[in-house]
Amino acid sequence: MRTLSKSKFISGVQCPKKLWLEWYRPELKPPLDAATEKLFATGHEIGKLAWLKFPNGKDATPADYKNLSVSLGNTKIWLEQGVETIYEASFSAGNAFCMLDILHRNQGELWAIEVKNSTSVKDYHLMDASLQYWVMNEAGFAPDRFFLMHINNQYIRKGEITSDLFTLTEITDEVIGNQDFVGDKLKELGQLSLMETEPEVSIGLHCSNPFGCDFQHYCWAHVPENSVFELTRMGAKAWDLFNQGIQRMEEIPEDYPLSDSQVLQLRGLKFNETYCDAPAIRNFLNAWEYPLHFFDFETIMPAIPVLDGTRPYQQVPFQYSLHVLDENQNREHFEFLASPEAFSGGNPRKNLIEELKKDFGNVGSIVTYNKSFEVSRLRELAEAFPEDAEFLQGLIERIVDLYDVFRNRWFYHPAMKNSASIKSVLPALFPNFSYGDLNISDGMTASDSYLGAVQNCEALDLELKNNLLKYCELDTYAMVLIYGFLKDLDGANDERK
Repeated sequence: MRTLSKSKFISGVQCPKKLWLEWYRPELKPPLDAATEKLFATGHEIGKLAWLKFPNGKDATPADYKNLSVSLGNTKIWLEQGVETIYEASFSAGNAFCMLDILHRNQGELWAIEVKNSTSVKDYHLMDASLQYWVMNEAGFAPDRFFLMHINNQYIRKGEITSDLFTLTEITDEVIGNQDFVGDKLKELGQLSLMETEPEVSIGLHCSNPFGCDFQHYCWAHVPENSVFELTRMGAKAWDLFNQGIQRMEEIPEDYPLSDSQVLQLRGLKFNETYCDAPAIRNFLNAWEYPLHFFDFETIMPAIPVLDGTRPYQQVPFQYSLHVLDENQNREHFEFLASPEAFSGGNPRKNLIEELKKDFGNVGSIVTYNKSFEVSRLRELAEAFPEDAEFLQGLIERIVDLYDVFRNRWFYHPAMKNSASIKSVLPALFPNFSYGDLNISDGMTASDSYLGAVQNCEALDLELKNNLLKYCELDTYAMVLIYGFLKDLDGANDERK
């Protein structure tokens, strides 16, 4: 019988087939992507910072995670000696083991503390904490109280990071209430580990709840291309159809209730139809005022604030691109990229505001794609720098949203499929336009690359700087192209073509 770690237990709770595949078909699992590696690194960093709240503890972290005997032994000895705080305290019982982030004695009580990089308690946090309690109890060291330590999203950095970055939420009653479930589930998963054949589990909502599954490509291999799951905003309707044996969008009965957007996508697939509500588009664009300012921010969103005056996971703009188009279609480009060193004792957000003042005139619409993002960043800047609030509010009042054309389905092209994002619209309208030649071709890579330089307190090398500038410039140029396409649309009817 295999031993279950906390992560394996959570996998088994989500789906027994997922756990079995992790044990017996690990080669099916894709390599870790950059986003997952970053998440692990962030979790490790936050775990170490959490020690600030309970300093001077003994560290039971194993030197070799394949051999926990030393960690288990040290934990037992230190508990018997009455050590106040132990980091990565290790316990084993039955067919399970766990490592607790922080074990702390407080006025005669034994506190179990699990650290998470979220800003609130999630259901799956309660489940993995429940396993830890079960193992500790069976090992003879049941905690008196169990806490989840998570990020305090009201924390504002002022100088060095302090323990106020974290907040404690007690979950003792919840984990005790789950003990019968944990015991039963451990027996069930123990039997699963003895199975020589893959368990039969149908695909379902569990495939993405609470986590996306690394084996979805394997379990979903029978799901055809252009399936009902690819129809925009289908939700439970997709499962309703799939469970009726209707897998392809083309198989959906004509009398099945669909939204207008879903009908457009379905007709686009079946008949290659493009839809255009030319009057709506014309009226929308004609309300804009020249010169047009095509504008886009790039931001970092660190769990641990890197700049004084900012909160955990706050979107902090470090770059923008701006294309200005006058009535004669003359175009000029402006850009800003903060120095990473400015995040250490400097004022990169103030520098950004000063550049905005230089690059934006007092008139002309500001064109964004999904304006809520830019509006939110400008409002945050106005809150942080009240002396500039009037200027920033003036920018907000001039903002228009190119996304509205595609979100409202005034224009739909079959190649957009189920998305109105700019990354879907652009190749649909301009098939030869590509980010493929860029070393940085998406916002996450841009953000991660820049944040790495900030965290290492190092200047951008010339190659990275140029890559960031090229990517951000292309994002706003894409809006210019889309605007030009919409302006050039011929025909004034709203019939399907």
